[in-house]
Amino acid sequence: MSENIIGVPQRRVDGGKKVSGQARYAADHPMGKMLYAYGVYSTIANGRVVAVKDQQAKAMPGVVDIFHHGNFPALHRTPNTKLSFAKMLSASKADEHRLPFEDDRIYYPGQFVALVVAESFEQARAAAHRVTVEYDERPAVKDLDEGMRVNGARDGGAGHNRGKPDSAFDSAKVKVDQTYTTPVEVHNPMEMHASTSWWQDGKLFVYESTQGVVNHRNLLANVFDLSPDRVEVRAPFIGSGFGGKLWPWPHSVAACAAARVTG
Repeated sequence: MSENIIGVPQRRVDGGKKVSGQARYAADHPMGKMLYAYGVYSTIANGRVVAVKDQQAKAMPGVVDIFHHGNFPALHRTPNTKLSFAKMLSASKADEHRLPFEDDRIYYPGQFVALVVAESFEQARAAAHRVTVEYDERPAVKDLDEGMRVNGARDGGAGHNRGKPDSAFDSAKVKVDQTYTTPVEVHNPMEMHASTSWWQDGKLFVYESTQGVVNHRNLLANVFDLSPDRVEVRAPFIGSGFGGKLWPWPHSVAACAAARVTG
């Protein structure tokens, strides 16, 4: 069997620094007087936040501020534009159209309900675990079958037809009608999602774990009502993404807003 491979082997531009540990990812940029943020996440799938009890957490060492829907700065929803290669430089697409802490509504488990900012990561994490949240919980749609019954099917707006599947199925000698299920799967790159952001002279700078710096810049410019040239998104290295880092996630917007408030 031939061992020849089509094409010529190419050395990865970033390979040497990645395997030697010299690559600096989004969370690897320590700065003077740097603060750290840690999220508090919803434990219910549907309902409203009744109260955020953060007094005990605020009294813990190193805590600078705790944000939630009641005190988070007002932001602007970005137009969720359709992405295409022709409009790549003007795209502004978010993973979640709703802004973090926009209101008291809970739409899914794990949604941001508070953000603790402290002088160290460990202090922020410890304080976040002391924040308690009261909910007005409501029934949730928990699986696809129930979702179809409650909401019906949605037309994704695109389709492709080839052949005659209905007649082929009807005329088949053997038919299989079965339902298969799989566990929840997530993207697991070697670099977790992270944002390091700061403001300087009215301009926003972000080290971001992203597969699309231009789209990320455009979205942040819209959210903070800035011109695109007032936002700089840097991603010199990315520890894989698998598509999970294509669109900005809520944590990035939250980090930038918190950095603006805390200075």
